Amino acid sequence: MIFTGSEKVQKAKLALLTMIRHQWEHGVAAHAFIDSGDDRIAVMLAHEAVYRQMPDGRLAGVSHTTNITDPCVCGESVMFAYRQTGDEKYRRAAVKMLEYIDSAPADADGLQLHNTKQPMIAADCMYMLPPFYAVMGEYEKAFRQADLRFKLLWNDDKHAMNHQYDVEKKTLWRDKRWGAASGWTAAAFARMLNIIPKDYASDKPDGPTSSFNSGLIASGRKMLTGLLNQVVEGVLPYQLDCGLFYDCLDDDTTFIETNCAQMMAYAIYEGVSGGYLPEKHIASADRMRAAANAMMDDYGYIQGAAGAPSFDFYGISPEAQAFYILMETAADKYRARS
Repeated sequence: MIFTGSEKVQKAKLALLTMIRHQWEHGVAAHAFIDSGDDRIAVMLAHEAVYRQMPDGRLAGVSHTTNITDPCVCGESVMFAYRQTGDEKYRRAAVKMLEYIDSAPADADGLQLHNTKQPMIAADCMYMLPPFYAVMGEYEKAFRQADLRFKLLWNDDKHAMNHQYDVEKKTLWRDKRWGAASGWTAAAFARMLNIIPKDYASDKPDGPTSSFNSGLIASGRKMLTGLLNQVVEGVLPYQLDCGLFYDCLDDDTTFIETNCAQMMAYAIYEGVSGGYLPEKHIASADRMRAAANAMMDDYGYIQGAAGAPSFDFYGISPEAQAFYILMETAADKYRARS
């Protein structure tokens, strides 16, 4: 095999590369290859995202796409490719993506909509957009987006993320606590805390629009840390004896799903490694990881995920493949630290 990682991780990577189609799939796959040290493949994915950049700036476009925030998740790999190669085309492409999203359709608070056809904000977008702002050095926008999106979608009674909000009717578009909604959110906060520098002297920001304000950074990082802890502590009581979660956390009529556990485990391993989460959560993450590993088939597919493309059935998906790799890499990082 040409990939880094254990035999199972390599199988998951090969399966992932056969599945990538849409913009969010492209971006989260690149994250998996970046984090696990497959730099060359990450650059190649960035190259394809730029090659397929739409005239309006959206990365990794396909002809029928209506997605607004999903293309932003490709921005991290594009900036990674710029740092790896020095090729200005990558920086220009990332800036063009930034210019698009800054003027994209949004609600009254400036939260960009999920797509151009529905007046809706989805929890998935938390992973797509605020981390991209962080990568680009737009820290104030990153913090504001994370804060307002969380306030809009967090269900304080259920201690989990609602899935979708209708900005015209000012009510939930989908009144479900989809497990992946909390998973995307926790993963986003963990990723942002790794991206945003703690201080200028030791970790100079390198986004093309970066400016450093120590007070803003300190308060923003404190907010993200608090939100990450809130999501993790809210979701863990829903964990089943098998280590996984129901597809909709509070609905035992839905199927037992794999990827929420991978997302949460990734966030926990990264959070504990970075000092953002308490060590006590590792036991829960280990149970999630063991359960997810048991769901891999002979071809490297992670079974039992919310299945692409509609995510309403027991199946497989590119994001489940990517988060398996991200989870395993984060677990290795935690073990090495220990």
